[in-house]
Amino acid sequence: MPIRTAGPDTGLEPDHALESAPARAAGRLTGGLFGAVTVVPALLAAAWLLPGLPLLLAGRLSAPPLVFMFSPLAVGLCYLALRQRPATWPGFRGQAKPVPWWAVAATVAVAVGFAAWQIAERSEQVIVVRDPAAYLQVGYWIAHHGSLPIPQQAEAFGGAHPGLTFASASFTPVGSGLVPQFMSGLPLVLAAAVWLDGIPAALVITPLIGACAVLSFGGLAGRLVGARWAPAAAAALALSLPEQYTSRGSFSEPLVQVLLFGGLCLLIDSLVIARQAATASARDTARRHDWPGQDRVLAALAGLALGLTALIRIDGLSDILMAVPFLGLLFAARRRQAVPFGLGLVVGVGYGLADGFLKARSYLDLQASSLRPLGLVSALVVLLTLAGLAVARRPAALAWLRDRLTAGRIADWLPVAAGAVIVAIFVGFALRPLTRKVAGQYYHDSLYWVIWYIGLPAVLLGAFGLAVLTKRCGRALLAWTDPDAEARTWALPLLTAIWVIVTVLWRPAIAPDQPWASRRLVPFVLPGLILAAIWAAAWLRDLAGQRDAARVTSGVVASCCVAALLIPATLTNLDLGFSPNASGSGRHLSARGMAFRRIGVGEPTAVNGLCAAVGPDASVVILDPLTADRFAQVARGQCDTPTAVMGHPTPAKVGAVVSGIQRAGRRPVLLARDGSVLTPYGGGPRQVVSLLTTQDAHNLTMPPDRPWPIWFTVWMSNPT
Repeated sequence: MPIRTAGPDTGLEPDHALESAPARAAGRLTGGLFGAVTVVPALLAAAWLLPGLPLLLAGRLSAPPLVFMFSPLAVGLCYLALRQRPATWPGFRGQAKPVPWWAVAATVAVAVGFAAWQIAERSEQVIVVRDPAAYLQVGYWIAHHGSLPIPQQAEAFGGAHPGLTFASASFTPVGSGLVPQFMSGLPLVLAAAVWLDGIPAALVITPLIGACAVLSFGGLAGRLVGARWAPAAAAALALSLPEQYTSRGSFSEPLVQVLLFGGLCLLIDSLVIARQAATASARDTARRHDWPGQDRVLAALAGLALGLTALIRIDGLSDILMAVPFLGLLFAARRRQAVPFGLGLVVGVGYGLADGFLKARSYLDLQASSLRPLGLVSALVVLLTLAGLAVARRPAALAWLRDRLTAGRIADWLPVAAGAVIVAIFVGFALRPLTRKVAGQYYHDSLYWVIWYIGLPAVLLGAFGLAVLTKRCGRALLAWTDPDAEARTWALPLLTAIWVIVTVLWRPAIAPDQPWASRRLVPFVLPGLILAAIWAAAWLRDLAGQRDAARVTSGVVASCCVAALLIPATLTNLDLGFSPNASGSGRHLSARGMAFRRIGVGEPTAVNGLCAAVGPDASVVILDPLTADRFAQVARGQCDTPTAVMGHPTPAKVGAVVSGIQRAGRRPVLLARDGSVLTPYGGGPRQVVSLLTTQDAHNLTMPPDRPWPIWFTVWMSNPT
């Protein structure tokens, strides 16, 4: 089937009689390009993960077979998604306008600029302090060994010994192996970079993923509000400190965003294509032969992309939970996208559950306090969806419900009440710090975290937008009519935004130090508020355009709204201030914030030096817990050396392990943070790592304005 872009000549969008043929052709070209570039990242991610996890589960992950399966799969998914696509979307209030070339160029430019900026300021965290380095070490391990769990290799130490363990931060012993305490999705992607150029490439790939997330977010905003708003939405997300923070290190959140935003874009395309095709009676005959139908294909790909978020983060199950009632709405409306969307969702979620139960069961057990309530809530949502679907399938029950809604004008005031509830939720979060009963309950300030990072104007606009959208979509649902397609395209993004914002702000479930805790805002708290704020800005612009001097007034209002979204985030990032001149006289304006601060500079070089010092045929024993947490997997993975940890070392215990290593035909190496720890065991202790670098700040009551220092020291000895 030839690749087609939806347009007047294909019957997929209404003809604009006043537009010239060249203008329509240019609009179709830019609209098709805009639609394509904003979903391709999600399709490529899905194409990599689909064969990657089975290979990992089989213990046979390696570059040749994965690339061999990825290449045709990526081409196939992209072809299926792009062979026929909309060139326009309903946008704000159903005002389908052609996509201008400058909107596409500006959105891409924002993403490219973001990529260049984050690559320049990328983290070099390879020593395990928190999750980024742990993700990187697992990616490095599976790239070179192709399987999980990581073997303990007790035989390299002469077998088991009293006090000898193998656990370290983020790596839990299970049987004879070590299980990483997170899902396998991001390490599978990092493994691709390791195959290309080792650790340096792996440190660059996450900024590129973050840039793809920014691009896809621009595509989502363009579909929901209008392509002319896409650059502003992309810039607002790109300038937020949490987005930059998670894109500079090996965090899972940007990859979740790529799949989440891309999946929502594909779903909107599916709904728009179905609506446009339904209005084109001339295509009725052709549609019968266009099996399975592009709307179904896009819906299946959308469900798959959304479901695969569970393979990246187990919290992704919560992020996509609102897809269940949305699926119920599709079935109730007898939309043909319902079955393929549901099947794609099941396949994607199945991948995540398979990884969790087969490769990360101990991690799921560790997260049981969060997963059990999520399971109960999910079961309740499914039951309520089935109950609603059962009512919708019974004409008598549906007629009775409609009579009840119309009898007391419930259908008139209920949407207004729903919008008021949204406002009340934000007011409640704003007042929540006043209810703090125990000192140190910093999660009560979760709404203020959001205000720190995107500014009060964005939060106010976002809350207003969510409230009005809730009212409008609720009214469309109760009336069961959606003439401008606003409700159907906004339904799942709106449900997801409200659900994620409420659940994350109520219980962030993370250590509250900043910027670490800000990563919980990245998947859809900040994006959801920015989306709603962009819609509110479009609403205010439209309102201003109804006055005299409409063009000038609406332009001023739009500019002010965009400035209100961009300036506060920029100021938080830059932390502008006056610094003394080098000469000692006078002061100059400088950016002192996190915008141009790097984390972990020099760590790869320090690790390379450690590996060179350890040398071949060694077995490493680490004698203090801090060094073990930081360097055990580094030595085991990057240095390719069996590594163990001795708890509460004594000369007798260490001597037994040293003898066991020698019996195994290997060379014993002892590591510790301080040379005095190694002195009792001989071997001439010497310092092999001494690195003063930077780590994340640990602020509790304000956003971070600079990284904190950290000093890594490792001493080594070779006992005989």
